Amino acid sequence: MSSISQLSNWQPATRYAAPSPARNVNPIVARLDAAASSQPSTIVTLSPEAIAAASAPVTTSQRYQDLGAEMLKQLGAGSAIPTEHARLPDEVDNKFTLGITTQSGARVDLTLADVDGEMIYQVSSSDELDEDERKALSELAKGFQAAIDGMTGTSPAVRLSGLTQLDGKFVQSIDFHAEVAGPDSTTQTLDFHIDETMRKVSVAGPDGSAEVNVDTSTLEHAGTKQQQSKAISSYLAQFDQAVSRGHGDKKLMSMFKDAFSDLNQTAIAESREDFLAKPSKWQLSSGDRTALTGLSDFSASISQTPKSSNPRKDWEKDTFAYDVSQSTKIEGTSHEDRKIAQSQQSQLSAKFHTEIGKSGPPFFDGTLETQNYDYHQIDDSARSDVALNYRLGKLKKASLQQVASQSEQVQTFILGKLKSDKTSPSQQSLVRDLLAPLTSYESIKGEDTLNDNIFLLGVPGELVARGQQF
Repeated sequence: MSSISQLSNWQPATRYAAPSPARNVNPIVARLDAAASSQPSTIVTLSPEAIAAASAPVTTSQRYQDLGAEMLKQLGAGSAIPTEHARLPDEVDNKFTLGITTQSGARVDLTLADVDGEMIYQVSSSDELDEDERKALSELAKGFQAAIDGMTGTSPAVRLSGLTQLDGKFVQSIDFHAEVAGPDSTTQTLDFHIDETMRKVSVAGPDGSAEVNVDTSTLEHAGTKQQQSKAISSYLAQFDQAVSRGHGDKKLMSMFKDAFSDLNQTAIAESREDFLAKPSKWQLSSGDRTALTGLSDFSASISQTPKSSNPRKDWEKDTFAYDVSQSTKIEGTSHEDRKIAQSQQSQLSAKFHTEIGKSGPPFFDGTLETQNYDYHQIDDSARSDVALNYRLGKLKKASLQQVASQSEQVQTFILGKLKSDKTSPSQQSLVRDLLAPLTSYESIKGEDTLNDNIFLLGVPGELVARGQQF
């Protein structure tokens, strides 16, 4: 049975469909297709009996399957929206909210929640929406559902690419929030915001937290979609190296990588010729774009929840923290006399235990006999700086400076006593004059090769190999 609390003028009809071997669908499918009435606000609550009637066990993912998309589709089709927002229960098991502010200033809020096995659906708007605004909302249906599906999977994942497709003509901003109950009363959360100038996502849960911020205020300085794809792939490879070297949590890193990839796809140009169609005061030349990553400026970080794996030494924490960012400055008195500087940097800090001389974790049971292990402390950093200086319209100086530094301290303990303490530092730097490659005729052929070699590298040995390629 379903119960309807009379709290608003939004009155959806409900129906149920049970899963079958040939059709794995949500056993609770809500159709938000009723017209407005004169009654106060409504929250539709689907009781546990509906779930019990299903012929197969229902996962969290199945419970929310298609529901978010259906809500937005019905709004786009013209279903009425109440102007007052009903109060939800203070405590919910799972919760997904989508807030959309239109260019006219109207605020639309959608909520899907699970309370003690009952599904709650809620929609409200601060004002009436016109046809174009409704269409813009309906186009977010797949993105909203993908974000929900990502968080309700067996392993939570960040799926935000559909919500980054913001139609600036009709939508001013989008906010998405997710709370998903996990084992042992833990909760995984995700918060996402996008508007015309920025994108931000933060995730938090029992394993740790991660955050990605992208500045989209100057998209004319971003590269092509192909260049951004290449840059993102390069960064994802760096993240894989970092989590491997620092023995970080791979599931948390996977969410971080998803968020980084989805938010950094900001390019609107398919080719460099597209930039010529919309000239700007600080129009970048082909050479400028070759020497830059093509990404919008960003900052991103991931921090693992510290753990004490050794019961006899609680102060020896297992930790993992990684930060990475890019910043770009374009300044000068005019386009003919301008300076461009782009910096990429990363920092890795990690601590972990391993068996002596091995990479796997040791066994600790609190006894002295299990106090034979290595304790590692990692401190790495990397930086890449590109500088371009123009005078009277001609490129006069162009340089690339890169450095990669790694340090690992390994303390070996036998029966709990320190037997050795060794630190292995490694550093490599690269300085390259880019003036000739960017101004010669041959640079036209070598643009892609040069661009491949300006991305950040965190391993000194790889930087040595890059220097040999120049």
